[in-house]
Amino acid sequence: MITSTRSVLAATVLLTGVGAALPAVAQESITVATYGGEWGAAMQACIIDPFTRETGIRVVPEPGVSGVTLSKLRQQKDSPTLDVVWLDGGVSEVAADDKLLKPIDSAKVPAVAGLIPEGVYKDEAGAVFAVSTGFYSVGLAYSTRDIKEAPTSWLDLWKPEYAGAVTFPSPANAMGVPFIVHLAGLVGGSVENMTPAFDKLKQLKVSAYFDSAGAGTNLFQSGEVIVGAHYANSAYAMRDQKLPIEFVVPKEGAIGGDIRLHLVANSKKQEAAEKFVNYAIGKEPAKCMAEKIYVGPATSDVELSDHAKQRMPWGPTGSIKSLVLPDWNQINANRAAIIEAFNRNVALKK
Repeated sequence: MITSTRSVLAATVLLTGVGAALPAVAQESITVATYGGEWGAAMQACIIDPFTRETGIRVVPEPGVSGVTLSKLRQQKDSPTLDVVWLDGGVSEVAADDKLLKPIDSAKVPAVAGLIPEGVYKDEAGAVFAVSTGFYSVGLAYSTRDIKEAPTSWLDLWKPEYAGAVTFPSPANAMGVPFIVHLAGLVGGSVENMTPAFDKLKQLKVSAYFDSAGAGTNLFQSGEVIVGAHYANSAYAMRDQKLPIEFVVPKEGAIGGDIRLHLVANSKKQEAAEKFVNYAIGKEPAKCMAEKIYVGPATSDVELSDHAKQRMPWGPTGSIKSLVLPDWNQINANRAAIIEAFNRNVALKK
């Protein structure tokens, strides 16, 4: 609106006292890359809507998988349309390496001080490039109808009585490569020497691999599989639906991951974006996310209901220390070779 028009309106208000004559002030807004499905719904209910109610800042969610969000950040590097992004572990490190993220300044995002150490991600220079909004895990899910003695080890998947009724995430899944790398360590290999893992996997009689958590759940629901490596929150959701499914943290540890928040480099709305991140990692949002989708809080001293405590990714009596957290930089450096070797040695021989 030009100055002369604004002056006329101001004079009108002074003369008439009718405030309604003023045009509505445009609401400040930011665009945030979120996830879809139940994860996106939890983010909306626990973080986005309460943040807008508290601050008046409107949040425009842009749902999508992390790989697509990364592509958008690369394409829009100099003039991004995104202000804040949620990314999976692994993709988060790639975005940081590509200089697509703005460091998170604890002076402007003071809630960082309330996070557990595992929930704060720093680059080699010590700058914070990501903060966690909750941990998930992949452990052992099994059918209590078909299996009376709970499995306790990852290596139990090779028991003869489970042959042909086992599943685990494919390398296309976010936790597929970390699962294979963890297995390598259990059978005498490493991320640089995957041969022992592939030799072991060739002996495993699987029913199917799954690319998405939903596909893994479908395998259990249909009865096609009775045991396998699966997401804790997916197993707990099936249990909530009265299905005969239980989740176990293997004695070697469940494989952990998390959903992380990042500030976007070159965003024109940095102050509002920082307010959003600061709110998102507070206690109330962390509690809400844990209660809704059973992610383990990255925020310290969050009081959970007994219902949620029984459904944490580290099990009812565990902690973040019960999770095996991947070295994503190592995994990213070897990811292409691991996927190629899996396809050649395992998938094509199934």
